[in-house]
Amino acid sequence: MAHPDDTLLVDRHYVTLILRLTLDRGGHVIQGELVDMTNTLQKRFMGASGLNQAMESWLRFQEQPTADPDA
Repeated sequence: MAHPDDTLLVDRHYVTLILRLTLDRGGHVIQGELVDMTNTLQKRFMGASGLNQAMESWLRFQEQPTADPDA
């Protein structure tokens, strides 16, 4: 199995994803959005579990660009 450091830079895909959060006074996630660098909304979510689901869905979509991001 290849080590991640052995991968050529050309084989990597770098992305920037902006995470906008609304937190309560205790620092708990109320709601948020995932936005890309073109300010295109990718996902809206509620709570920490919604954040996790949105990130998982977004990452799956990056692996399979022809897939539906809401799948």
